[in-house]
Amino acid sequence: MVDNIPVMAHHLSFDQIETFNEDGFLAVESLLDDDDLVPLEQEYAEVLDEVSLRLFSEGAISSPYEELTFGERYCRLLGESPELHRFFNVSLPLSNTPEKPKNFCMHAGPAAFSLLRNPKLLDVVESILGPEVYSNPVQQVRMKPPLRMLSKENAEHSNVGVTTWHQDTVALMPEAEATQMLTVWVAMTDATEQNGCLKSIAGSHHQGQVTHCPGKQIAAEMYIPEAIIGDRKAVSLPLNRGGIVLFDKHNFHCAGANRSSDLRWSFDLRYNRTGQPTGRPAFPGFVARSRAHPESELQDAAAWKRLWDEARDNILSGRYTDPIFEQKRWDDNSKVAICA
Repeated sequence: MVDNIPVMAHHLSFDQIETFNEDGFLAVESLLDDDDLVPLEQEYAEVLDEVSLRLFSEGAISSPYEELTFGERYCRLLGESPELHRFFNVSLPLSNTPEKPKNFCMHAGPAAFSLLRNPKLLDVVESILGPEVYSNPVQQVRMKPPLRMLSKENAEHSNVGVTTWHQDTVALMPEAEATQMLTVWVAMTDATEQNGCLKSIAGSHHQGQVTHCPGKQIAAEMYIPEAIIGDRKAVSLPLNRGGIVLFDKHNFHCAGANRSSDLRWSFDLRYNRTGQPTGRPAFPGFVARSRAHPESELQDAAAWKRLWDEARDNILSGRYTDPIFEQKRWDDNSKVAICA
């Protein structure tokens, strides 16, 4: 019964929930603080140390640039090693046939796991999804250097460059068309107009699933064509470090190019109601919160990492034979004209 659900310290107000339902998005300022974010920053600094030293020993980069700040160092290294961003993501790449096994990788550290289970975030998520919350594996880290520092290909890659207009449902397999999925976008650095903050179209989620076109530079970067966007006004969503934005899976949103001189960093975390398909059966999710069965919650970071290691091994070994992602389901020859 609802009366037995504990009061949530960071729950959304009735007005906030109404705004989310009406607009399809909601910005929440200052939800997370240094206690939440500094362990992540420290963990990612350690990953950067490890990866840079390995790449340097392999001759893939000219220097590990240890004298630079985290942001400066990441940006410089990405310029020399365009695949670098894969080592920092919190999900495996969307490749049905991984050609470079060493780049078919991700980060599954304890601080990243703690973010997924952060009680403040889960209080907010519970406000929308209810008391049985599942961590959906369709998640991303977006570490975006200044546009001028990116290669042409990376400038079109949504994890490091421009993120085109899209709905988050485009990332799901058909099994999850009825799944109630919620995106929680977490600002690790300030997001401003200059460095390419999020933009959204209020009320666009009421349109349901729309046609997406394959990316012009990178085919997997699906986008909503201008013919569908039309003249609807976009709302910019600047946000300070520690703030979050919630998105309905059918909301139209994008992020511009980083035209500042510093790194912009964010997480895309996704959740759905426990028991619903995640839309990414090749990858592991877990019960993040359960009021009815708290013993079912995954609380062990090492166990979470093992789940991802097993998923990677199954894919690379060929034991997993189903597709990871089906872009072809978005192909529609009758819509070619609007994608031109």
